[in-house]
Amino acid sequence: MKLNEYVKLTKNTLAKLDSVLMNNLHMLLGMSTEIGELQDIFKKHIAYGKEIDWINVKEELGDIMYYVASFCDINHLDLEKIIETNFKKLKSRYPDKFNEFRALNRDFQKERKILKE
Repeated sequence: MKLNEYVKLTKNTLAKLDSVLMNNLHMLLGMSTEIGELQDIFKKHIAYGKEIDWINVKEELGDIMYYVASFCDINHLDLEKIIETNFKKLKSRYPDKFNEFRALNRDFQKERKILKE
């Protein structure tokens, strides 16, 4: 499934609140909640030795994507374009592969130019 297709499909499942600001806050809090649930899976694995439930991991990732997709829809942002631009930024930062020097010595002007495209 294409990302922008997913964004369109999620429209009917979204609770509409009183304003764009409240809808954005709903999505941001939803993202935080789902990330917390994903973190909790790994916390319990590290701290208590509980096995990682990969089905639950995938569920939480899907829930995070739902909130991201809905946030993009509310704000008329093209999720596929955002991901494409993000890849271009990362490719300019790490042309061959990740390295610590490039991570610590980023060319913010070059990256900002890519983000503006």
